Amino acid sequence: MKRIIFLSLIPLFLVNNVFANNQKEHIDIRAARSAANHSDPFCYSLRIDYYPNGQIKEQGCQGHYNAAGISVGNWYEYDLLGMPVRTNYYHPDEFGKDYKIITTYDKNGKVLTKKIYNYDDLYETEEEELNEIPQ
Repeated sequence: MKRIIFLSLIPLFLVNNVFANNQKEHIDIRAARSAANHSDPFCYSLRIDYYPNGQIKEQGCQGHYNAAGISVGNWYEYDLLGMPVRTNYYHPDEFGKDYKIITTYDKNGKVLTKKIYNYDDLYETEEEELNEIPQ
């Protein structure tokens, strides 16, 4: 049976920050709301999906960009033994500056391919391989 765990990263960050500093912190709720409404991508929950044997199948960050929930940052996919199969780096941005980098691995964890594509899911376009990271 698949188990999916959603962890809120903002409270984890805030709690970690408070304990790391060993002092009371003032948390500005207005600043947090402002970040949530801003168009820059940010992560708001970690998603971890498991195989029936308990190994992690996939993990990554569900994020927010331009008022839409979307994958952001690094996502990792593993085989049944826990070896990396693929890493996807998602960089949401304005149209034409959006991209993702997909890296595939062999059974020993060595890089097979590393390619740059437009972030097709973000703007519902056809996936196209790019020669370089858009500026």
